[in-house]
Amino acid sequence: MYQVSFAKTFQACKNGEKFPFCIEKDQVKLEGSLSYDTSHPKRLKLNGILSGSMTLVCDLSGEEYEKTLEEALEFYLSDEIVHLDCFEELVECKEGNIDFEEILYSELEMIRCDYHTKEDK
Repeated sequence: MYQVSFAKTFQACKNGEKFPFCIEKDQVKLEGSLSYDTSHPKRLKLNGILSGSMTLVCDLSGEEYEKTLEEALEFYLSDEIVHLDCFEELVECKEGNIDFEEILYSELEMIRCDYHTKEDK
């Protein structure tokens, strides 16, 4: 299972613990940790690395190619609705759960939506 309770994880992190995670799907791995950041007292901070490879389509030739991933990630998680004008790098956790699979798929979809050429491997 790739979901954990936001409230329980938040309390553990607020007490000084770090919450490590690792999820692998297909050829991609997302690993890192959640921690409490006193500058954002109602949020959890996610630090992680997205690594592996994924198939993309070259926007110039239309050909598929494999892209190697090694992306550092850093953003915050919240269990409440947040206005985007006050916080840019934020993932809202639905129904009080942190869903690592959803976070992984969202990050991959953002990469897919970007402009790609085969030379950017």
